[in-house]
Amino acid sequence: MSLSLLHNANIISANPNPLRTSRIPSSISQSFASKRLGVAHISCEQKQQDSVTTDGTIDRRNVLIGLGGIYGAASVATGANMASASPIAPPDLTKCQPATDAATKLPVKCCPPTYASYEIFDFKPPPQNSQLRVRPPAHKYNSEQLAKFKEAVRLMKALPDDDPWSYKNQATIHCTYCNGAFKQTGTDVLLQVHGSWLFLPWHRYYLYFWEKILGKLINDPNFAVPYWNFDNPEAMSMPTMYLDPTSPIYDDLRDHDHYSALLDLTYTYNKANPTAEETAKVIEANQTRVYRAFAETSNNPELFMGKPVLAGEAVPTTASGNLENLHNILHMWSGPPVSPYYNMGNFYTAARDTLFFGLHANVDRLWDYYSRNRGYKVEFDQEDWLQASFVFYDENRELVKCKVKDCLTPQSLGYTYSVEKQDNAGVHRKYLKRRKAQKSKAKSQTLSEVSAFGTKARALDSTIRVLVPRPKVSRSKGDKEDAIEIVIIDDIQIDHTKPSRFDVYLAKPTGRLVSSDLGELVGSFVNVAHTHTGSGTEAKMVLQLGITSLIDDIEAEESTKLVVSLVPRLGEVTVGGVGITLLTTQD
Repeated sequence: MSLSLLHNANIISANPNPLRTSRIPSSISQSFASKRLGVAHISCEQKQQDSVTTDGTIDRRNVLIGLGGIYGAASVATGANMASASPIAPPDLTKCQPATDAATKLPVKCCPPTYASYEIFDFKPPPQNSQLRVRPPAHKYNSEQLAKFKEAVRLMKALPDDDPWSYKNQATIHCTYCNGAFKQTGTDVLLQVHGSWLFLPWHRYYLYFWEKILGKLINDPNFAVPYWNFDNPEAMSMPTMYLDPTSPIYDDLRDHDHYSALLDLTYTYNKANPTAEETAKVIEANQTRVYRAFAETSNNPELFMGKPVLAGEAVPTTASGNLENLHNILHMWSGPPVSPYYNMGNFYTAARDTLFFGLHANVDRLWDYYSRNRGYKVEFDQEDWLQASFVFYDENRELVKCKVKDCLTPQSLGYTYSVEKQDNAGVHRKYLKRRKAQKSKAKSQTLSEVSAFGTKARALDSTIRVLVPRPKVSRSKGDKEDAIEIVIIDDIQIDHTKPSRFDVYLAKPTGRLVSSDLGELVGSFVNVAHTHTGSGTEAKMVLQLGITSLIDDIEAEESTKLVVSLVPRLGEVTVGGVGITLLTTQD
């Protein structure tokens, strides 16, 4: 996957629906655990030019020119295939229950009014001859666009609370699906769209209908919401359009210390803002982090998007993808640093802040970038994902049932994103050169011995550094195309109702010895306060991070063992094991 220009490729030349005719049968054996080729150690027993119309939309027909037989029509699952599938389905709408505010542990009302009394219709995607709405970056939103946005939100906030379009009800939808208002049909398992492969498609639909309702309120079918382009150096700050206290899109429940601060993706609550002298270094680190999120996951969407989850799993295993963990950092950075973390820092209230939708528009855009650089191959060609479904109020005040298979690209829903130029890969290369020069100039450091993780779970109350054997060394290019090497942090135990974070670093040892330098950041585990499971059962949590290209970066392909460091940043965390394994590519 080419990452040389993260935003320079033509986003518009895309596949409207990339479903292929073949299907991989669904089964639990397709989960990540069964795809491990060899666990070394787990402790604890075609381009085209698009025409933009004068109103800022793009003629969708131009997107389709030349695609013809490349992708073809979506193939409907066969009866035999559906028989074995266990996709998550909409809940029983008559059984909405009080949700839980994670911070206060108190019951809260997150049931949309008259939900159960509505007839449910199947969602129909926009016709393929319609124009594409173009979502622009927030830092380039013009005065006319901003005026329309403010007016639409003002009108939404003026609606009565029992209107499904009202701002309160639209914000409540996030709580409904994220804080335990519904159980999966016929089970005691709470319906939860975070921590799995449902995260991205659910939020794509959520934002889509919010945008369509806003457009309906101002009678503008081409209205497009902005995206907070936080991966672009020009936009690594809270967008100024959201900071006017007199505006309907303003929310005072934010971290005011960040109103003029540079975004720092290493942030945890109460960490000081970067100084002027640190600006260049922080921007470089932010861009490098975003680059790695894509570079290590291109052949295995599970690492980028989250682990599969099936209907009725008694104790679901939660494994958020790289993009969700990255997004969690933005939630923390935007909201107040003290409990109850309203609004952005608590999933119960997060969508009350209009900034939430700017954040998720960029998350959606980054998913589109990921898909596009994979040639729009279906990320999970399994019915358990493609047939998973949700219900939303649409722009006609009707309740519609939406399936994942119908939202695989923004274009299939009638919108796209404006093009922004950025070279994260180039920044990453410069970073590696700088780090190499820095190490060559450094004075010799005292080496200390590192041991294995051990057989018991360990509290992450200080940095843990462990020596982990690799399943295979001297891997060829072909080997790397067939399987991704990953670090697995197993059996993570946290209190979901409290925020937490730890970072994972990788270093090349000398025998059993290693210097005090932690090495290179692999990724992070980041939890935003929420309610996750029901019946007193906690989800099993796993963190999976790709390290194939990183091993090349630190010149450790010949090393039989690597040093993995877990650095606590926030909250109480217990870890059951650390390992390195090979995960077969999904393509």
